[in-house]
Amino acid sequence: MNCVRCQTPLEESDLRCCICAHAVPAAVSGAPVTAARARILRCRECAAAISYDAERKAPRCAFCGAVMEVEEPVDPVERAELILPFAIDRASATASLRSWMRSLGWFRPGDLSSAATVEKLEPLHWAAWIFDADARVTWTADSDADSGRSDWAPHGGSARFTWRNVVVSASRGLSGKETVKLTPRYLIDGARTAAEAAGEDSARETFDTQRSAARAKIVAAIEAIAEEQLTQGSIPGRRFRNVHAAVLLERLTTRRYLLPAWVLAYRYKGSLYRSVVHGQDSSLVLGEAPVSWAKILLLVGVIAAVVVGVVALLAH
Repeated sequence: MNCVRCQTPLEESDLRCCICAHAVPAAVSGAPVTAARARILRCRECAAAISYDAERKAPRCAFCGAVMEVEEPVDPVERAELILPFAIDRASATASLRSWMRSLGWFRPGDLSSAATVEKLEPLHWAAWIFDADARVTWTADSDADSGRSDWAPHGGSARFTWRNVVVSASRGLSGKETVKLTPRYLIDGARTAAEAAGEDSARETFDTQRSAARAKIVAAIEAIAEEQLTQGSIPGRRFRNVHAAVLLERLTTRRYLLPAWVLAYRYKGSLYRSVVHGQDSSLVLGEAPVSWAKILLLVGVIAAVVVGVVALLAH
């Protein structure tokens, strides 16, 4: 259904149009007044939210392994519409982890790949919004163009932007740095509905953000993307500072996706480390790894010996 004022497509649980802010009648929005829309498991450590399923009997967080507790939000929250399936299996994820360990470089333990033991390997789907938007952006910034004797000169202007299939993380279990590296590798064309993927055995993160808060996060992401793109051609000059953008949305459609990833926990000499393997591209592995202090001390000793040798030569 579209907004009666500006004909922008309305999404489930919208209370106002995202473009013109016209109120949506309760009968159209479909948002219940008092009934809870979700029942989720909340991690006490990392605050990730996982879909609650009594049959799974899984009281520990798939992201960090901490104990979880049941939470029942009163206000309606976002719900996943589409789920992207895994393209690599458990064996491929483990093999990717081993290969990643071997590629970490000289400062890592030489036996890391062979001596590390995988203690947990969990398939999970993490929450993300994917949006399309058209917007008019007005901006102000300082740049080195036309600055004369000064380092900076003020500039301003406007531009139009069109974005398609832009991913904004809604995950709490994965860090912002992890999701930024994961998102460019996903192919969203093969997504299935939640009903079609109902039988898959994977932990699923829930959208624990209310509808209005979700809109605010998406708009903030759009403003950040606009400021970055302005420095790539819209603002004159080569150096920039104090870039500010005001975004006037002309079109915005949002889909709620669950994106696949393998979360692994491995142990090396008594210490536990976490890694994430991309659910569709096994070549992308992120995570923590130990360093070899013996190699670092050896390098420091070699450098110190070289410095002493050079000083001795200069002294003679």
